[in-house]
Amino acid sequence: MSLIRVRHLYISAGHNFFGHHGKAAGENPIAEVPEIQCLAGRGIAGDRFLDFKPGYKGQITFFAHEVYRDLCRKLNVWDKPPSVFRRNVITEGIDLNTLIGEEFTIQDVHFRGMTECTP
Repeated sequence: MSLIRVRHLYISAGHNFFGHHGKAAGENPIAEVPEIQCLAGRGIAGDRFLDFKPGYKGQITFFAHEVYRDLCRKLNVWDKPPSVFRRNVITEGIDLNTLIGEEFTIQDVHFRGMTECTP
């Protein structure tokens, strides 16, 4: 497996879009942090999806920096940071879709790729 590099880590205490169907978006900030604490089967300490529900597939979410750069180029948008996607981990060096259904490790933390994150 190629080397997975972590470019950014983000958490947010509240939801801006999740569960807001037909309502205005929330205003919960997303914070870039130097490290996160992953709690097995629960999610990330301090994040909105911690202990959301048993077996939840979105306990931690990933987004590829390569995809972010490609979208910036295609849309000619250069003033938005990768936090705009509200994903927890921005990676580089791996096609994240190849990890769906697979177990993988990043910095000694073990994960299982569950599904593609929907917008």
